[in-house]
Amino acid sequence: MAEPVEKLIEVMQDDLQLHRQLSQVLDNKLDAMRHRDISRLEALSVSEQRLLDRMGENTKRRTAAATRATAMYFPKRTGGIATARELAKVVEKPLKSKLEAFSAMLFDSAQNVERLNRINKIASEKILGHIDHIFSIIAQSGRDIGLYGRAGKKSLLEQNRLVDAIA
Repeated sequence: MAEPVEKLIEVMQDDLQLHRQLSQVLDNKLDAMRHRDISRLEALSVSEQRLLDRMGENTKRRTAAATRATAMYFPKRTGGIATARELAKVVEKPLKSKLEAFSAMLFDSAQNVERLNRINKIASEKILGHIDHIFSIIAQSGRDIGLYGRAGKKSLLEQNRLVDAIA
């Protein structure tokens, strides 16, 4: 009788695992930024996208399981899908505990992912600000101010390259 709820719990376990993996990837991205490891950062971004794609697929599975559970336990419900907490109120004891536990763990995990995303966003903005500053210095240093040299000729623009600015 509780098959849809068991399926929902299984999907919630998968969600929790994916959230934990994403948290680890986001932590590693911040470490890669600290160590200026661009190749690692690129690889972690690919891993992050794969996890996000898997999370999207899992969301579909969770919605389907929650829809079936809602139809089973709330047959007269017309609007929306029941939450895990609502389902926990109407299912038997072992499933109730699992639903409540996974709901709480997912909430905490989602908050952690959100926190890590905010930190990575701020770090990325700082890095981009520094790069923008470097480019503005390069752009200003290439301007000719119109002075003549000793030979009576206008000075040639010195070619500045990004490599010279970094070195």
